[in-house]
Amino acid sequence: MKRMFVVFGLVLLLASAAMADQVRVGYPGSAYGPYQTGRGGEFTLTPVNPTSWLDLSHYGAGARDASGFTGSFQTFCLEGGEYIYPYSSTYDAVVQPNAVSGGMGPNGDPISVGAGWLYSQFASTNWVAGYGLSYNYTSLSGRRIDADLFQKAIWWLEGEEGISYSASNKFMAAVVSRFGSEAGAKADGGLNYGVYALHLTTANGGPIQDQLYFKGVPVPDGGATVALLGFAIAGLGFISRRFRV
Repeated sequence: MKRMFVVFGLVLLLASAAMADQVRVGYPGSAYGPYQTGRGGEFTLTPVNPTSWLDLSHYGAGARDASGFTGSFQTFCLEGGEYIYPYSSTYDAVVQPNAVSGGMGPNGDPISVGAGWLYSQFASTNWVAGYGLSYNYTSLSGRRIDADLFQKAIWWLEGEEGISYSASNKFMAAVVSRFGSEAGAKADGGLNYGVYALHLTTANGGPIQDQLYFKGVPVPDGGATVALLGFAIAGLGFISRRFRV
């Protein structure tokens, strides 16, 4: 029995190592990135290890290296009441299917289908035709305006900050048109568009935040961690059979 727990513990350790990394907020000369405005995004994050598991290949040119700092990507807050500190703050980062502190039970707060739909378009820079949507990736002032509208739309979809629907917010209007109603846009389903929560924590238990991350390919089963746990279960079955023989 002791050997079984040792094997299981080793596999969990490998799973953790496969899914954990660090990101840095902003870059030299910039607190949160050039496009951040108000209390929300868009933020510039840069993986500390450029060859890490944090795959940015699905990000378009307008949402990756947009700050001129190689290896960075642009993102937005999921949680309204949590904070991150400016450059050169470094956070442990884990990709998860749900936001952690959303108050939606022990498994966290699933990302809404509207937020997933919007961020997948922002990150890929491929905006779906027919909804009058665009994002100003070129002008500093115009981009900050769109960033503020986009962040408010995400917080509205996630039930944060007490933000109400506004038809003048083009991103809110688009998701209601796309999903038929406010309730439809707020329904769970961000994973359907390959959008996950990048959960940030500090080593000393400091501030936490969940940022949007575009994985590109939906993996509802949890990806590498589930695969490793599968190997662990198979290994436990093999060991238990040996002990029964």
